[in-house]
Amino acid sequence: MAKPRNEWRHLALLSSILFLFVITPVVAAFRHGVLIMNAVAAVVLVAGSYTLSERKRLFAVAVVLSGISIIAAWLVLITQQPWAAILSHSCVIVLITFFSVTILDYVLRGTSITLDKIFAAVCVYLLVGYAWTFAYALIDELQPGSFVFLTTAPLNSYVARVLEMRYLSFMTLTTVGYGDVVPHSDAARTLAALEAVTGQIYLTVLIARLVGLHIAHHTTLSQKD
Repeated sequence: MAKPRNEWRHLALLSSILFLFVITPVVAAFRHGVLIMNAVAAVVLVAGSYTLSERKRLFAVAVVLSGISIIAAWLVLITQQPWAAILSHSCVIVLITFFSVTILDYVLRGTSITLDKIFAAVCVYLLVGYAWTFAYALIDELQPGSFVFLTTAPLNSYVARVLEMRYLSFMTLTTVGYGDVVPHSDAARTLAALEAVTGQIYLTVLIARLVGLHIAHHTTLSQKD
């Protein structure tokens, strides 16, 4: 029997996230690099919404939030104003949090562990890193000087600053921490500490939960036999 197509829906989201992660620094310097990145980001939002296609209410919420986030991102490009960046960062944080919670709920529901659930769990981990990326960027907009950089990215470069925050986020999430981007303000340090703790708790608790579900599923099958 052929497997239903939606069994691989989180693979599409994972692929789009990884593609965005890789292509961003490559196209950032291009003349129309920002447009390309926005297009790829829109694909990520479509893929994220598709993961909720079976749950109509959540799907509708995802579509609305995605639309608002896309409009806010275009406002940043058009106006080049701090308020637009603050609005855009806030919308993205809300959207990514929504995706993370709903996808994690899918991972933890039921007793069977499928390949799609493993893809979904990885998606949540990457989404956490992206959520903190824009949380750092938001703090930097609200409190300039919250971070100390060893790099020389232009202060007025929106894309370059977001890339630096993404780098900081994933280095903190994985507790690597090279130290070339350092949280300086109390708010920035608190966010960094929370992200490091969240990353470790997510991995340990999720693995324990998945193993438990796998054992429970096989125990149930054995009792039926």
